[in-house]
Amino acid sequence: MSPKTVGVIGGLGSRATVAFLNSVLEHTPIKSNRDHLHMIVDCNPKVPDINAAILGTGPIAAAALAASGRRLEIAGANFIVMVCNAAHVYEGELRQAVSVPFISMVEETMRTIRSDFPQCRRVGLLATDGCFRSNLYQDRLASRDLIPIVQTAKELERLMLALGRINTGDLGHAIRSEILGLIAALIARGAESIILGCSEIALVEPYSDSGIPLIDPGLVLAKATVRSALS
Repeated sequence: MSPKTVGVIGGLGSRATVAFLNSVLEHTPIKSNRDHLHMIVDCNPKVPDINAAILGTGPIAAAALAASGRRLEIAGANFIVMVCNAAHVYEGELRQAVSVPFISMVEETMRTIRSDFPQCRRVGLLATDGCFRSNLYQDRLASRDLIPIVQTAKELERLMLALGRINTGDLGHAIRSEILGLIAALIARGAESIILGCSEIALVEPYSDSGIPLIDPGLVLAKATVRSALS
């Protein structure tokens, strides 16, 4: 049986989309280039700002995301993924807009926490203001009897400033130190693992010296994409 064709809603950020595609390539078992997956990518950075849309300070983004999903389905995608944590606030609208399956980055992250880190009950969250204030991850963690450890208002402000710099290509030592400081603050409040709840966070050099498991939803989604395409 031939692998399924993957539809990717991207551009939400563009750098994170490229990183996701590379991660899919890295986790696809191949013997030659022809074994790689067929991926159709709608990388559209003109979608209304997701965080502003969620917070009510910008245009609604649901229609643009639904249109992207429909384009991918028409182009031949057998299932769809979306490379943005916060945009999963609109997961329901996207599922209604297409007839092919949608694989949720957020739900796959929840499964990974349960399967790979069952000992971790206090789960930290680094996330954008829209993702954070929508309780996208917090509600799902609580429904699984896990305790969300969240950012303070000041830490959220620091993260948003850092993400703005990452989006313009600043991936240097100062940004890494800032993210590590935010991770350390969550650990100090009892986090036993941490969700890196914005795709851009993982673009910086890996934070392997943090001391606890760091869960990258983009990597989780890439692995789930390969499994789904080959199943």
